[in-house]
Amino acid sequence: MTSKQNTAYKYCVHKFLINYSMNVQVDNSDYLNALITDKNGVERMDNRNRFLNSVYYDIYHKRPSSQSSNTTKSTTTSTSNKDKDVSKNNLENELKSIMDDFYKKEGIERPQNTEEPPFSPEEIRSEIEKLVGLSNIKEDIEALMDFVKIQKLRQEHGLAESSMSLHTAFLGNPGTGKTTVARLMGQYFKSLGVLKKGHIVEVSRADLVAQYVGGTAVKTNQVIDKALDGILFIDEAYSLLEGGDNDFGKEAVNILVDRMEKERNRLAVFLAGYTQEMEGFLESNPGLSSRVSRKFYFKDYTGSELLQMFENLLDKNQYTMDEKSLLKIEHYFDYLYDIRDDRFGNGRVVRNTFEKLIKAQSDRLAEEDNVTVDMLKIITCEDIEKSIPIDEIIVTSDKLDSIMQELDEYIGLGNIKEHIKTLVNLIKTNQKRLELGLPVKQMSYHAIFCGSPGTGKTSIARILGRIYQTLGILKKGHVIEVDRSGLVAGYVGQTEEKTSKILDEAMDGILFIDEAYALVGGNNDFGRNAIDTILKRMDDCRDRLIVIAAGYTNEMRTFINSNPGLKDRFNWVFEFDDYDGKELFEIFNTFAKKQQYVLNEEAKEQLTKHFHAVVNLKLEHFGNGRYVRNMFEKIVMQQSNRIGKNLNDVKREDLSTITAEDIANALLLI
Repeated sequence: MTSKQNTAYKYCVHKFLINYSMNVQVDNSDYLNALITDKNGVERMDNRNRFLNSVYYDIYHKRPSSQSSNTTKSTTTSTSNKDKDVSKNNLENELKSIMDDFYKKEGIERPQNTEEPPFSPEEIRSEIEKLVGLSNIKEDIEALMDFVKIQKLRQEHGLAESSMSLHTAFLGNPGTGKTTVARLMGQYFKSLGVLKKGHIVEVSRADLVAQYVGGTAVKTNQVIDKALDGILFIDEAYSLLEGGDNDFGKEAVNILVDRMEKERNRLAVFLAGYTQEMEGFLESNPGLSSRVSRKFYFKDYTGSELLQMFENLLDKNQYTMDEKSLLKIEHYFDYLYDIRDDRFGNGRVVRNTFEKLIKAQSDRLAEEDNVTVDMLKIITCEDIEKSIPIDEIIVTSDKLDSIMQELDEYIGLGNIKEHIKTLVNLIKTNQKRLELGLPVKQMSYHAIFCGSPGTGKTSIARILGRIYQTLGILKKGHVIEVDRSGLVAGYVGQTEEKTSKILDEAMDGILFIDEAYALVGGNNDFGRNAIDTILKRMDDCRDRLIVIAAGYTNEMRTFINSNPGLKDRFNWVFEFDDYDGKELFEIFNTFAKKQQYVLNEEAKEQLTKHFHAVVNLKLEHFGNGRYVRNMFEKIVMQQSNRIGKNLNDVKREDLSTITAEDIANALLLI
């Protein structure tokens, strides 16, 4: 049905109800059949039919009986019947006129008459079963409805009923179907006669809380009145108490608790939101916790369930994908499920992904001259690759080889390269053992990186992250770099919060803590709180988090020995040696080539001697690669000073050549 037809229905029903409220008696419902279905027939469970069936049922099956039926039937009967017939005909004619004028004005076709009765419990139960996933929720609903049925039977047989409250907490991440389930439960309650209407009124804090004294009571009571005989669905209900004791949200909660008890036979309140926040919200108010004893836990959708929802979207919107494309989407949803956090969007992620693909397809087809109907339906691998980072997720056989080749190209680090190759072989061997059904001891990959600054520790951490991602050890393999300042706060309780936030960012990747020994302070130092928080997460999330603690060798030994938990959890130690003179010169050449500089022979000899001399000094905190980078920047600056005095006569090779003079002048600045 078009939006114009839908508007027409609601407009006509509204006009009808105005007349009906004036006590005009109507016995025949034929003329309202047009309000129930369109000419093609519609699915029984869409929103429009929920609204119209409710109106139809209330008007023709639950309206007050005619007053004339209880009065003495006398000679006035024929007159009353005539009056009623006239009223009925007038109303029918008025409604027909309203509908005809509206359809004519809007230029839309009037639907044919097809009567459709209200939903039965079996039909609604069938719709609930069709929902993707939510197996535990379906069981909870079935148990609740069985309880309702039994209590109704006891009532019909004159037996005492058990106290029955319909108030429920819906706990879970967004996009898990909470609102959809609430709507279906409303229809279920109505079909069983528990709630007269079964409609749902969805609100948030803004719909209940006012900004001035007295306003909240009015707003909250109006919303509750609107929800009577149905369901009041409050999303992010915990936000009502986020403003503190002086916030008007507390007043809304108190009114809600009072009305939940007084209207328990006419109102079901569903409180929805994130699990942790909702648990705290319910515990904060004894009135709430006692009235909302039932909790529905909405679990995150698995990768296969997300794919099923995606395929439903494809079918509903008349799009298709080949098997190869669907396999990529399946990998993507499995990946999203594996890396999910406590704010995972579930169904919203599916919808957003679908919309990205449609946009990519539209962009692609816009470049085509002749677009066929089949082309409009197909979403291709090209659309997927442009919409989502699928290449970063799907691991190919050559990806690991490419990363290992990149590792080999690093200057020096011979022992580190061998260490990593041994680690990779161990992981691959264990994976093969698992594949063949052999036992494998669970491994921990937390590591200590010891060595002077500038020896490549951060670069190797990034390489390791990519290797772990390729081997399936980590889903993302990204690296979050922090030091003490990024973890420790200045007040009690803030360090744990600050550290936890960083750990959340590092999930499914590597947390790289530079100068980790700085976290070890005195007995009252907050750095120890950071260490304790990290240690707990290292155990709790060992399959999703790798921690690398880095720093000078001696200081890192002190760090490890400062806490027994640290020594137990860091199983791998990587010793980063200082670069020798030759390696430092190679690093300098790498910087130079990237910027298209060349050293003349005299400059090469002078720079080589300098690097060997620096290494022989064995400085305690020598900067290694950082020293080379700083040296390169100073040399380039001196070269610019030399040639900048007479730029008019400078040739291309002059701009690229570094001389011994440039090096000598740069050394004076160190």
